[in-house]
Amino acid sequence: MTLNTNIPDSGTRSQFITGAVRDAAPGKGLPSNIPPIAIRALARRFEDGAQKYGPRNWMQGIPLSRYIDAIIRHTLSMSEGRTDEDHAGAVLWNAAAFMWTRQAVENGKLPNDLNDLIYDEAG
Repeated sequence: MTLNTNIPDSGTRSQFITGAVRDAAPGKGLPSNIPPIAIRALARRFEDGAQKYGPRNWMQGIPLSRYIDAIIRHTLSMSEGRTDEDHAGAVLWNAAAFMWTRQAVENGKLPNDLNDLIYDEAG
């Protein structure tokens, strides 16, 4: 494998008080602004799922509607003040798995049948 030595360039620069210059960040996201508590909760959900179902079991493909249903159930549980499990972490996990699965379906890596949403833009 050949190492790609090209450095992407947006054409815009940020200059810091030290005089250092770096390519600007617009459109790259701000992961440094994600609260650590959210990252930890998400990571724990991935760990718990791996222990219960096996590592990356979810990557085999789960219908998108199942993620939506779980997001709504856990959101309702949070709104009711339930503390029997980490409902916020479950919302994050289901949203992350939904996004990954939808992209995998769109890229042809998982079957189209997993997109069983009845109100998507195409339907």
